[in-house]
Amino acid sequence: MNGQKLGRKEKAILEYLKQHPDGVWKEDVIREFSWAKRYDSIVHKRLERMVKKGLIQIRAEINPSSGKTKQRVYLKQ
Repeated sequence: MNGQKLGRKEKAILEYLKQHPDGVWKEDVIREFSWAKRYDSIVHKRLERMVKKGLIQIRAEINPSSGKTKQRVYLKQ
């Protein structure tokens, strides 16, 4: 982890992603860690910071159930 300081919520997100090695839809991660709709943007920014730190990866993929392109979050390792 390159000696980076991680917050409590960042650690919780990493643990959540460890339980889902095939990745998770970004909206599901936000739904899991956001307690209110107006808090969603904070979780989104947290995910973006985690990408910059090199902890996770976010890729655009096609959701097989809807056929639409969505973002999927993966633990980077």
